[in-house]
Amino acid sequence: MRSNWAAVAALVILVSGAAAAAPRTQNIELPNDGDEYSALVTRAAAHDDSVDFRALRIAYLSSAAFKRAGAAFDKLRDLQSQMNAAMQSDDAKTVRDKAEQILSLDFTDLYAHKLLRQSCALLHDDVCAELHHFIEFGLLQSITRTGDGKTCATGWEAFQIKEEYFMLAMMDTTFTSQALVSDGGHSCDAMTVRDQSGATQTYFFKIDVMMADEDAALGIKPGQ
Repeated sequence: MRSNWAAVAALVILVSGAAAAAPRTQNIELPNDGDEYSALVTRAAAHDDSVDFRALRIAYLSSAAFKRAGAAFDKLRDLQSQMNAAMQSDDAKTVRDKAEQILSLDFTDLYAHKLLRQSCALLHDDVCAELHHFIEFGLLQSITRTGDGKTCATGWEAFQIKEEYFMLAMMDTTFTSQALVSDGGHSCDAMTVRDQSGATQTYFFKIDVMMADEDAALGIKPGQ
């Protein structure tokens, strides 16, 4: 079935009408904390075409859900490992289950949305596959629309390091090194990779939000 995973990964699913809003989507526990992140996740899960996925990604960083995910770091790491192992053994049902558990903790996880979309397609659950295509590519496009990744000044805006690695994986590259650079008042991760031809490429991600969060955690005020 590994060829099926590859085929699904290349498939573009056309997204149609919106699903009704609900406190759960499939078996994913949606956040219900009364904050902006919870509201945006509920709209995304209801297939609201007008939802601002960039706002959803940045709202996550100050949400109660983000704190819960931090406390569940080891659990998330284990779920990721189990999900990957299930994919390698062609167990679409387990992939789906583990992806849903990950998204119950972190609805911004692009990789979990991707594998949930693929597993739902293999299990012939078209509603699930369409929904997570919509969410995965909504999140992804909220990154790609911020630049071209060719320079720090035109880098893609990343709020979490895993967004950078997801982008590099989607481009089918192999990571080789990372450097912190600055340009025009922006801080960037310069990610050097090898493409499928073996050529070396460097892609830039603006990490101003991550740097500001790090400064805040250290008690450093803006401008210091």
